[in-house]
Amino acid sequence: MKRREAEIAPPTMVDQATELRRLVLRAAGDTVADAGPVPRLLVLSGGKGGVGVTTLAVNLAVMLSRQGARVVLVDADLYRADVATLCGVDERGNVADVLAARRDIHEVLQPGPSGVQVLPGLWAPGQPADYSETAQQRLLRQLRTLGRHADVVVLDVGNGGNEVVRRFWKAADDVLLVTTPDSMSVMDSYATIKRTATAEDGLTIRLIVNKAADQDVARDVNRRINVSCQRFLGFQVDGLGYLPADSCVDAAASAGTPFVISTPDGAAATALKRMAAQLVTEKTGATSTSCPSRQDPIEANKSTNLTEPPVPFSPIDRKGPVCPARLT
Repeated sequence: MKRREAEIAPPTMVDQATELRRLVLRAAGDTVADAGPVPRLLVLSGGKGGVGVTTLAVNLAVMLSRQGARVVLVDADLYRADVATLCGVDERGNVADVLAARRDIHEVLQPGPSGVQVLPGLWAPGQPADYSETAQQRLLRQLRTLGRHADVVVLDVGNGGNEVVRRFWKAADDVLLVTTPDSMSVMDSYATIKRTATAEDGLTIRLIVNKAADQDVARDVNRRINVSCQRFLGFQVDGLGYLPADSCVDAAASAGTPFVISTPDGAAATALKRMAAQLVTEKTGATSTSCPSRQDPIEANKSTNLTEPPVPFSPIDRKGPVCPARLT
């Protein structure tokens, strides 16, 4: 009998220790100490699957890192967690651990390409992560404590306009909505905006047109979505730029490599470099009291003589005025 009790005791003690650890982590997550400047939160989302949200999230994170930012990339896609695969990192821990308070975010971040720190998503059918409002707010609080270690958090939230995505949008400094030029994708993008955002939210939504044939096609997509949002929803959606169709993108994805690394001089990498530079410039100019004149982001994609930002990357002042580039 004593031997049997001894065999049972260790698992019980382990269970108690695990539960105690979870309570401590939850308490720490609910009472966040001052961790310095809050990193800028860029939320990438799409209206439907297949528009390239994850590919753009990974490559934008790498490009921002190459332009001097300290970047954390988080896979919070409810349905398709592919960030770890595209970054070539092992899933020793994932976002579900942070959501459930099993681990602190610093315990699950892993080094990725070009110095990006990666928080993998949960890719296990039948084992859904806890995306309740409490768990989601816990994750967001953890991300806000990374100011001493990161300038930017790039958050891939996947597609759709469900309540989980809505809460991520409301927490974002910038929502980067990805679409393609086909009519269904454009309609789904507008429908997602309509379901997820209101004029009262005051969100900064930026449109990225992926796989566009040229700048005229991208400009037309921007115009159609922006006009609809202004007319029916009462707010504006600005364009960040477009990526041309580039066979190197699919080839890099198949190889599990960011295309900005495998083909840094390709058309898509060149366009994304321009977008990253614009995001960096906006951040460094956030303390200005007036909006500087800026080149149209669609027109800017025509340039091939790109240079790095003249000033180093520094954390965004979230209270500073925002001067979005507007398309006409």
